[in-house]
Amino acid sequence: MNSIMGNKHPSKKVLVPYILTGYGHFIIAQAIALYLKKKKPDWDVRLFELASEFKDQALERFYKQAWRYILQMPTIAAQAVFGVEEALPALSSFVNGRLIHSAMLKAMGFLAGYKPDLIMSTHWGCTHIFNQARKKVEYEVPLWYVYTELAGGYQLMNCGADKYFVMSDEAGKAMQGEGIAAEKMERINLVVRPQFADQIISKESARRDLGLPVDDFILLFSVGGEGIGPTFGFINAFIKTVKQGRILVATGRNEKLFDELQIKFKDKRVMPLGFREDIERLMAASDVMAGKCGASYSMEAVIMRRPFIVTSIGAPSERPNMKYIVENGFGWYASTPAHFTKLLATFMTDKTLYQDALNNLDKISRINGAETIAADIVQYFKR
Repeated sequence: MNSIMGNKHPSKKVLVPYILTGYGHFIIAQAIALYLKKKKPDWDVRLFELASEFKDQALERFYKQAWRYILQMPTIAAQAVFGVEEALPALSSFVNGRLIHSAMLKAMGFLAGYKPDLIMSTHWGCTHIFNQARKKVEYEVPLWYVYTELAGGYQLMNCGADKYFVMSDEAGKAMQGEGIAAEKMERINLVVRPQFADQIISKESARRDLGLPVDDFILLFSVGGEGIGPTFGFINAFIKTVKQGRILVATGRNEKLFDELQIKFKDKRVMPLGFREDIERLMAASDVMAGKCGASYSMEAVIMRRPFIVTSIGAPSERPNMKYIVENGFGWYASTPAHFTKLLATFMTDKTLYQDALNNLDKISRINGAETIAADIVQYFKR
């Protein structure tokens, strides 16, 4: 039997696998890897996009292409797809097991060749695959998993990890409901990229850098990494309601949407923005954030202390993120342009609602959960 437990060499190999569905799993994987390399620069910390690295078409179709398809579905249809998981979890697990079989065989070969000392997964699919692979080749490698949503859960999250990280009490309760023992879980703070927690840009500096008016009301509107979701009606609502302000529209990787916005909106208050690496600068410049409530965008809003207006839920798995934002008083759910208009009008005339959200956000720790995970990994090898 192969084992890593007798390895006394100070340098370690830590594999950080993810699947690029949207951008959230990669963001969290990248954050963990950055903190780990900062603590242990001599370690081999390897970010690993499973579908691309394995050149596996089944993973591409099931995890990546299917996710994009679900994001484009009407809400009712998307809920029906996720309803299969809730009503027939055994069927969903069976389908998942069949689809990942080829990837599991590739993972077996990868483990034999690369021999990681620890696997820190940010996607439940990766965790399932490496859990099966390590059992098949009898390779005793610790397998950890961070649940990337803020709340909620479903059976496939019980993915065979030795340790689970959760970012809220709500997520922990949901995972226990799926059969994961409490002693296997660790509650951590929100996980964001280091630039969101370590070096916060001031609003004034961000606006100067972006050429934005210092005194205007600025709203950042995002439809996620894939740039999919209702947009035009909310932009029109902003133009109608806010006379002195700008709406920055982050279109992600959706170049078609970016082009359409440039053609449709000539008003200087509307600023379409394509995919950017400095999204934290846009957030710092804003007074309020709005749009789709993907987990990473939601967590970044909280850490940046920006009230969040959730306007769309990209997939039913994001609904718990919306509830987390609303129930903790960090923002509001306005699923229609009419409701969005009322909220904006309130901000223009009465600051109480906005200030209450700021007060609630100030209670959240800015300690980065990614740094906690990295510290736990380092500590593991000191035992």
